[in-house]
Amino acid sequence: MSSVQPLYLGFDIGASSVKWGYGNCKQGLLSFASIAILQRDLAGLRAIFHNVIEQVDKSVGLYNIHGIGIGTPGTIDLASGKIQGVNPNLPFWSDLSPTILIPTGINKPVFYDNDANLMCLGESTLWEAADHILGITVGSGIGSGFVSGKKVYRGAHGYALELGHITMVESGVMCNCGRAGCLEAYSSVDGIKRRALSLGRYPDAIGWNLQDILNNALHDSELEGFIAEGERLLAMALMHATIILDPQLIILGGGGMDGGLYDAQRIDQMLQNALPKVNKGQTRVQRAKAGNRAGVLGALTLAERNLS
Repeated sequence: MSSVQPLYLGFDIGASSVKWGYGNCKQGLLSFASIAILQRDLAGLRAIFHNVIEQVDKSVGLYNIHGIGIGTPGTIDLASGKIQGVNPNLPFWSDLSPTILIPTGINKPVFYDNDANLMCLGESTLWEAADHILGITVGSGIGSGFVSGKKVYRGAHGYALELGHITMVESGVMCNCGRAGCLEAYSSVDGIKRRALSLGRYPDAIGWNLQDILNNALHDSELEGFIAEGERLLAMALMHATIILDPQLIILGGGGMDGGLYDAQRIDQMLQNALPKVNKGQTRVQRAKAGNRAGVLGALTLAERNLS
């Protein structure tokens, strides 16, 4: 395998699965797969990483893997390198360093960042004309990242770009973070499911998938209204972010966008209508090119750029 270019292994930890793949910035993703998280504890997550690394060793040889990147939910404190905050879908996944997922004896450099940061980084490699990109993931939560000059902006402590937890409705719906009125409580898939549960006629709403939400909304104007409100508030949050960050592009990705929860063109139009005159037409909203692969692409890009 001496003719193989340097490869990097990327992981993207989600609420219900771990996506992974290997490749490099020049060739892109050469392999991609997803594994469901069935055992929801640290041992179960470690087992997934162990199995993936074994597969990669058999397929391309670990000697061809020059580094490993990991995208993870949660905020990463720059000082400690540990995940901070609450991960409702993976409650054990806090106050830990993602490096503990790599089996002992795997002598490869490991780099990690928030999953939305890496989604944005991955997408930034596919939009060469744009150098300032805001990336938004719409899924079980709302994630966001900002890439400027090919680098992820993290702020002073690593807590930057938590757009899902800006207050959009004063004294509004409670969010999983413990605060009221957050964007995530209204615009995320899980937020809409919790609001559906509050209607009192959907006792199984928390167990719905995205298609269940969309199917039920076809016959329920209140649920349809929750989706419309989620989309509108997302557009307004993007307006605020645009005024502050002045990105060239806003990339919308994640399972919610892949599944058709919101319409990127409609959000772009709402954004343009809401922006001050000086900003109108300067920032555009686009669907993610890489879809649910963007986080893995960002993870391996992070590893490659740190080792280049």
